[in-house]
Amino acid sequence: MTIKSLLLASATALAAFQNATAADAIVAAEPEPMEYVRVCDAFGKGYFYIPGTETCLKIGGYVRFDNMLGESPYNGINDGWVGHTRATLRYDAASDTEYGTLRSFIEHRWDNTDGVEKFTLISSYIELGGFRAGYSDSRFDKWLDSAGNIINDDVIDYSPNRTPQVSYVYKTDNGFELLIGLEEGNGTYSAGGTTVYYKDEDWPDPLAGFKYKQDWGGISAIIGYDAQSEEMAAKARLDLTLNDVFSIFIMGGYQSGWDNEDGPAGSRQRNFFGSWNGEWAAWSGFAAKVTDKATINGQAAYEEDGTFAAALNVEYKMVSGFKIMPEINYTDFGGVRGDGNAFGGTVRFQRDF
Repeated sequence: MTIKSLLLASATALAAFQNATAADAIVAAEPEPMEYVRVCDAFGKGYFYIPGTETCLKIGGYVRFDNMLGESPYNGINDGWVGHTRATLRYDAASDTEYGTLRSFIEHRWDNTDGVEKFTLISSYIELGGFRAGYSDSRFDKWLDSAGNIINDDVIDYSPNRTPQVSYVYKTDNGFELLIGLEEGNGTYSAGGTTVYYKDEDWPDPLAGFKYKQDWGGISAIIGYDAQSEEMAAKARLDLTLNDVFSIFIMGGYQSGWDNEDGPAGSRQRNFFGSWNGEWAAWSGFAAKVTDKATINGQAAYEEDGTFAAALNVEYKMVSGFKIMPEINYTDFGGVRGDGNAFGGTVRFQRDF
């Protein structure tokens, strides 16, 4: 009995040891090796590989506070001290394919003005090579790089609303680019006491543009046709880099049918692309980089209906990623925007990341 008991105890101990060893092996095999984020430099600064993929991601944005004082350059109303806070986030995912770069881009922002909050989707689109489909600022605006580096640069408006769109851009190695696209149209305007939608239910709005950029500056133009009003609008822009300090631009816009009366109750029917008042409008401006941290920017604009707007500011980059921009504005109203003038200013604090 003693030998039998000893053998049984030994077998039990050996089995227990084997089970414990197997359990330890299972536990030891569970943790996965840590995969560190890798920097991706194929598409510029700030990108990193999404772990486990060959897709590069860049996350950025800014936080901004604008302190607006005096009379509004847009309508002349004096609201006293107005505080406007904005937070913007951008997500840019890119990867190489046999058809070119595949990119998806999202930008959204939160605004708070005098305690009133607003969420806005700025952009959400997909690009493959030169093809783009999604929702964003109209190409009629961004193709010409908007206007100058001015806070209130659109008192004389140069841009239609953000809109669903498809487009294709062909680029050459010598700085020449061609654009064709279709845009749905978006937003409303008031005519004869009726709210009218820019969007045409049957046809999208076609547009086309070209661009040529070199070290000396560049020239660009775009034309769009509003299928609902059956009118066209076009803009052209010239940029000149005079030296390491000074650069200037001039931009002009024309739209047909400004004096038409085909809208509700015989009112004027607006062109989606022609956002200014009158058949034509012009914008010009300059930038002077006076120090490594400070740049002076100025802009003047006029629309044929009778309104003139001017602005001057200083962009001061206090430290990397943080700038202060005080700006003064003057508007002389005319035409459908009434009479009188406005003088005011804005001080901007912005942290980019």
